[in-house]
Amino acid sequence: MIAALLSWVFLAQAQFAAVNGVRLHYVDWGGTGDPVVFLTCLGCAADDFTPIAKTLTGRHHAVGLTRRGQGQSEKPQSGYDTATLTDDLKAFVDLMKFDRVTLVGYSLAGNEETEFARRYPERVAKLVYLDAAYDLHKNAELAKKANVVLPPLPGADQVTLELMDRSSEYIPDYSTITAPALGFFVTYESPPQSKMWDERTREKLRQWWVDYGEDYRRGQIKQFRKQMRNGKVIELFNTTHGSFVYDAAPQKILIREMGKFLEGR
Repeated sequence: MIAALLSWVFLAQAQFAAVNGVRLHYVDWGGTGDPVVFLTCLGCAADDFTPIAKTLTGRHHAVGLTRRGQGQSEKPQSGYDTATLTDDLKAFVDLMKFDRVTLVGYSLAGNEETEFARRYPERVAKLVYLDAAYDLHKNAELAKKANVVLPPLPGADQVTLELMDRSSEYIPDYSTITAPALGFFVTYESPPQSKMWDERTREKLRQWWVDYGEDYRRGQIKQFRKQMRNGKVIELFNTTHGSFVYDAAPQKILIREMGKFLEGR
């Protein structure tokens, strides 16, 4: 019994799928019912969703995909634009023989789930955006307008930097999406802080927030509500974009509200 459990844990953390010419890491938490596919944030891996995904396996088949260039997935020289990443996702869903899926995307994965829903509406049951429903192109344009030129992300490899650049090319349009959608948005009551930057860069970001950032984020919530025909918004407070999925209090909210949404309550 113990040996079988250990074998399942190992497989769940190290399965691979050859799709669209690349070898991608994925996690299959098992379960029965409609499939739910988790899509990772920048620099993360599918394993990170384990605490949330395991709560769904009583009524759903939970799977997580690590996009190309991240974690244990293959890191080719190209293919980091949203169109190609969506091709990867489509090939994975086909390989798993999922007819219709619920997509749960964290951060920049919102681009991939939005594009997938736009291209293949018949393949989408529901959408969950984990602080992921943002127009990253507009965000980049505002940064240019404010003359905020950030140094390279500390510790980031070339692939991660490429993913950041290419994600800023995509302009989301929710107006044609008919699937029910749940959007979680982290709402800051004061300028967000980040220890990864030096003080000079942090000051630039604080000023950007005052001039543009707060209005931008409120505008993104407004756009989601306006364009998403069957959408619902939940704002999360007293947390951050980088920690709300992992910290106990906001994670509890995610689990509760996702469960209600997936069951149609």
